[in-house]
Amino acid sequence: MKRGRLSAADLSIVTLDATNNRPKLNPLRPLKSDEKVFFDLLICEHAHLRRGDVPLIMGLARASAGLFKPDITVEEFEKLSRICMSYSTRLRITPQSRVHPTTLGRRYADQHTGPKPWDRIRDEADNDDEDK
Repeated sequence: MKRGRLSAADLSIVTLDATNNRPKLNPLRPLKSDEKVFFDLLICEHAHLRRGDVPLIMGLARASAGLFKPDITVEEFEKLSRICMSYSTRLRITPQSRVHPTTLGRRYADQHTGPKPWDRIRDEADNDDEDK
């Protein structure tokens, strides 16, 4: 990185991240058809995933596909579901990993307590301005 002030030419450069286009993400090794469905779904639904996340996405796709096998035992189901939760949290695709607990608590409190007193004052001031 250059030291000092940026020139006008430096300020006009648009980085690739600004366009929000990411390269196509492909599995590192071939996946089975049911695993590929999960892989593609994850890629389409979560735009924040990058190339470095591909091994984790592959693991999540394999574990998710394994959950739907008809001959799975209870122990295998529990193990695969724990793996899925771990991968999902690391990839930041679970609600718990995307929202800070304090923010979620405030959102929940605002939803269940009704309007705040300062909101009523603001609404009354807006109505007074409209009357004039």
